[in-house]
Amino acid sequence: MQRDSVKLQVTGHEELIEKEDILAWEKEYRHLQWGCAGSISYITELLPPGSEVLDVGCGCGRHLFPLSACYSTTGMDISSGALHRAREYLKKQDRKADYATASLTHLPFKGETFDAVICLGVVQHLTEAGRYAAVSEIRRVLRCNGLVFLEVFGSQDMRYGGEEVEEHSFMRQNGILYHYFTPEEIRTLFKGFEFLEFKDNLLEKNYRGKKYIRHMISAVMRV
Repeated sequence: MQRDSVKLQVTGHEELIEKEDILAWEKEYRHLQWGCAGSISYITELLPPGSEVLDVGCGCGRHLFPLSACYSTTGMDISSGALHRAREYLKKQDRKADYATASLTHLPFKGETFDAVICLGVVQHLTEAGRYAAVSEIRRVLRCNGLVFLEVFGSQDMRYGGEEVEEHSFMRQNGILYHYFTPEEIRTLFKGFEFLEFKDNLLEKNYRGKKYIRHMISAVMRV
């Protein structure tokens, strides 16, 4: 069945976004709590203060908030509702950032605009074609020697499974796609990038007497 699509206007830039994806994320963020600010210590260790930073899939601003204290930041998300919450929160804390409603597969920015792209838990929500388009866009908007900070789910994660739509990709009942990566897949996807750090983390969790595995893959790469 062909999925409905909708035109999303982004500061003079039009892109074709599947309607179900937008609606699913808007619904998700309506009940998602902001939570505490995310740690960015590993970012500040590598990225000089004042750098131009793009936080893709920034959601309600969990990482955008601490980033805005050190960098010239732009928060981008497919959900306008999430961006509204991020904007309001940063405003109350007297923090400033720019915002863009857009998809990672079609970034509404000129080439070589940013010194770093923060991409935490975002690429895993794209199809295979979308993932390659996203990496191409990340490369395009980064300046020479620009950095990518990446985090995704790994294929051994306890949440792996569901209605499989592509290899290692599952559609959940909330209408959101989840892809679970292998380490080799990340290296292939970001071929041509220089890997400065690569972590393949397996964390054992105990819940009601049963053991579960959380599998996260993170990397820092340079163009």
